[in-house]
Amino acid sequence: MATIRNVSVLVILSVLFISCGDNRLDVDVSDIESDVEIMRFEQDLAAYLSDTSVNDLTPIRKQYGEFFDMFTHQVLGIPQENDTMIAMNLRFFLKDQEVAEVMADVDSAFSDVKDIKKEMDSFLKHYRYYYPDKEVPKVVTYVSAFNYAVITTHETIGIGLDMFLGKDYVFYPRMGLPKYLSNRFSREYAVVSVIRGWYESDYDVRDVKKELLSQMVYQGKLLYYLDAMAPDMADTLKTGYSAEQLTWCEENEASIWAFFIENKLLFNTSPSEYLKYINEGPTTSGFPKESPGKVGAWIGYRIVQQYMKKNPDITLVDLLNEKDANAILEKSGYKPQK
Repeated sequence: MATIRNVSVLVILSVLFISCGDNRLDVDVSDIESDVEIMRFEQDLAAYLSDTSVNDLTPIRKQYGEFFDMFTHQVLGIPQENDTMIAMNLRFFLKDQEVAEVMADVDSAFSDVKDIKKEMDSFLKHYRYYYPDKEVPKVVTYVSAFNYAVITTHETIGIGLDMFLGKDYVFYPRMGLPKYLSNRFSREYAVVSVIRGWYESDYDVRDVKKELLSQMVYQGKLLYYLDAMAPDMADTLKTGYSAEQLTWCEENEASIWAFFIENKLLFNTSPSEYLKYINEGPTTSGFPKESPGKVGAWIGYRIVQQYMKKNPDITLVDLLNEKDANAILEKSGYKPQK
């Protein structure tokens, strides 16, 4: 059975970003080929199983490779039995009244995915530029009844289209999700969520030291990665922040940093303490209500940005492979002034 490299649950929970204007990331990818084929798994699965006499899953399993088994057994939790039983359970899923309604809404909203293909082509061109020896993943769409927004395996990026049906989509409030999250459940957030999910699959947060500074720098690296992979994407999409929230961060950068220093938080290893500064939220604990969530991630980005400016010989890959967050901080010379 295929193993999920990393499942990014609700990866639309984006991190913070501010345009860096870093010319090092203004790279020429015009000669790099990318012609993404977006495979519509949700449509192909429904069409294949529409004939109730068909129970041999070999053709669609072959078509989708490890993604089929991963989706079936790990996402939907269908036991690994014979094909007849698996097909029966997949039909139960597809015929569920709410799933059928969501599938119809996805078919309508995403009848044309040319915009997503264009953005994915740009992302994968940049990915090839920075990682010329790595395989470029296949792109697959699916519907998982709001379980996963993005799924990555070794060979596939999966986009859960049911998580990008618009902030006012009828099912989102029923899930009990706060408005600051569902505001990002829109089509325009799909590709930035994919890029974030792919970063998290290559650079697993579980390998990061459990302290505030290391977690902040990890998030800062992610922001820099987003900037490298999607240089033309709007800042608000990369952040999930409003323009006003980004301005608040800029104007209060020195005060935010001073708060972390004065309260001796950088090397705090208590998750109950440091997570509130990097976890998603309508605002950040300990800061004014005007602050956005996860201001620690934003400061992490500023540290990484300064580090890359001061160390021009460091490549993007070098940055992402450097595990010593304190070394990055020291070599960045980061010290915002009021």
